[in-house]
Amino acid sequence: MKSRSEPGAWLIDIEGVLVRDKRYTPVEGSVAWLQAIVDSGRPWCLVSNNSTDRPDELVRKLTAAGFPVTRENLVGALGLATQWLLGRGHRRLMWLGHPRLEDHWRERGFELVEEGSCEAVVLGANPELTVARLDAALAALWEHGADLVSLHRNHFFLDADSRRRLGPGAWAAALEPAVASGRVAVMGKPEEPIYREALKRVGVEPSEALFISDDPVADLVTAKRLGMTTVFTLSGKYDDHRILGSLDQDEWPDIIVATPADTMQAGNTAAEEADT
Repeated sequence: MKSRSEPGAWLIDIEGVLVRDKRYTPVEGSVAWLQAIVDSGRPWCLVSNNSTDRPDELVRKLTAAGFPVTRENLVGALGLATQWLLGRGHRRLMWLGHPRLEDHWRERGFELVEEGSCEAVVLGANPELTVARLDAALAALWEHGADLVSLHRNHFFLDADSRRRLGPGAWAAALEPAVASGRVAVMGKPEEPIYREALKRVGVEPSEALFISDDPVADLVTAKRLGMTTVFTLSGKYDDHRILGSLDQDEWPDIIVATPADTMQAGNTAAEEADT
């Protein structure tokens, strides 16, 4: 066993850590756990791949569940994608994500198209995505040279019924061969920019930060490579640590807990090495 004093900053995934799934029901003890972090005065932020809710709506759902969250606490893939597209002058988009985000794009000056030429095909979580829409995206990429942008590369997520649903990573893998550049532009985890943006938000070096997530493959490998302490919580996608068998041992998380609240003891953080 090894112990660790409180980190300089907390970087926190949302789904599977604060809430179980898209019902936004808190994981046991997670509201009090986050409040304890807030009360400690140490910097923290949420680092989210969420691609089904507008940022303000996501914050509203979390506050309704009891979490002390504001918009300033959120670093998200949707915001990074918006900046990336605007920075390249891409205004004509084919959005293959959830319909409830269509207004997000339009309010920021983007034109959404259903088929034909566009400057970027943008992927997000959408359990109702059809083959016809994928075919339209294929034509935009192959025939018109559109960029392929994925808000993140998770292959599945848990919906409001805790069912595993295919995520944008699955669609990105299918469409990637049609991209002229040969590369998907991934905005969220596991790519490094979202981690660096979060570190900038909390104002610490990677070695001072602790990153907690329910996904050791898509989230924690990058955090560990950047020098953060990593915590794998079994309150989300995986209820045991068998998934670690898909990783090299030097990529394993530093700490495994049943729920985020297990990292807090008597107001201090305690870290336990995984018994492997």
